[in-house]
Amino acid sequence: MKRLAVVVTAGAAVLGLAGCGPAERPWALSPTGVTSESTTAPPTTSSTSETRSSSFTPSTSSERTSALPTPDGDVRNDPLLGGNPVTLEQGVGVGQVDCQLPGWRNNPDANQAYYQAAIGCLDNAWRPTLSHFGETLESPRLWAGANAQTYDGACASGERNREAFYCGQDQTIVMPFDTMNSLTGSANGAGAAFAVISHEYGHHLQQQTRVLAQYSAQRTAAGWDSGPGLQMSRQLELQAWCFSGMFFGVNLGRGSISQDLWRKAANNNSGAGDRRGEARQHGTNQNVSNWFGWGFSPTLDRNQRPAPSTYECNPWAARDNGWIQ
Repeated sequence: MKRLAVVVTAGAAVLGLAGCGPAERPWALSPTGVTSESTTAPPTTSSTSETRSSSFTPSTSSERTSALPTPDGDVRNDPLLGGNPVTLEQGVGVGQVDCQLPGWRNNPDANQAYYQAAIGCLDNAWRPTLSHFGETLESPRLWAGANAQTYDGACASGERNREAFYCGQDQTIVMPFDTMNSLTGSANGAGAAFAVISHEYGHHLQQQTRVLAQYSAQRTAAGWDSGPGLQMSRQLELQAWCFSGMFFGVNLGRGSISQDLWRKAANNNSGAGDRRGEARQHGTNQNVSNWFGWGFSPTLDRNQRPAPSTYECNPWAARDNGWIQ
């Protein structure tokens, strides 16, 4: 029997993509056929302190799964995937926050403090967005121990082949120091760390909006490792990268979200796609960069800068299959 628990993973090889500021973006084309005319971010909330990787195991909470429809038909028509309210309404962005992150030092305790602060920033930015859609955002848990082998959470028995992951069963972002060190110990440092945790946070948003539960049901029905099943995985991953890009698009230049952090995050993401020998479940390096960039600013015109919008982060409405490879 195929596994029902899912681990959503992320990471990147360290490739050389230099100078990726807003005027020199690492993407070239539109993933979706239609762009929103105008986008406004929801109002910001007051800063509160609340306390990756790309794996997920769906929540079993009856509160978030009791109303799920029976999965059948084209996944793009499912109300909790391509037809999810979050991706149907134009003009809904993410809040501006004054994100204050601790100085970057690559050791277990410092990394945990950095990740915790990043989650607080992401919570404050995304809370008004989910509130707009009638959802109350629950902050994800964090596990950032020194050694991945000591992780004993709800997804401890799942398959993991990436640096970090999101466990939907207990809503935990898991970012072990030893597996993350190949990224955080590189020249991309804090940028890689923020890229990964904001991507894993994207999976948490999918959990909060019931996308993960429906995705798990759909992929199980299609066959976990079938062609359609792997395509659903890529769509899920690429949407999480798009959500990550949205946060940067609204908050670049505010607080600790600097041009340098953005450049290093984009550099990290240029190698975050499927690796040689892996199942094709993350997307190509180019498509990871494309969706991250499309979340940042959904336009083909480098002279324009439309605001980010959840409407644009919909790989289930990609205009052709090339965008979800």
